[in-house]
Amino acid sequence: MWHSLEEWQSMTEEWKCSQFGQIDAPSIAKQAEKYAKICKRVEGAIEPNQIQQKLKFLVEQFEAAMPIVMALRNPDLQDMHWNDIRELIGQDLDIH
Repeated sequence: MWHSLEEWQSMTEEWKCSQFGQIDAPSIAKQAEKYAKICKRVEGAIEPNQIQQKLKFLVEQFEAAMPIVMALRNPDLQDMHWNDIRELIGQDLDIH
């Protein structure tokens, strides 16, 4: 559990610091799914503990944001879409 938590935190920190244009959303989603499975397996195998609960919380929180990441990394988004997104959020985005 300790190893999984440490690994998860390291990966998510790396993802958060990545340039937007370099984000590989499908790969990230696959990793999140892998860790969600680890959480389920551990949840059924051992008594609840702080490490297991923390990992589960972090993975679930991250997974909740994945649909947004996947949508924003859609290769079919064009300049007109990005202009609409910038207008909606009220900020300029450097998508590269």
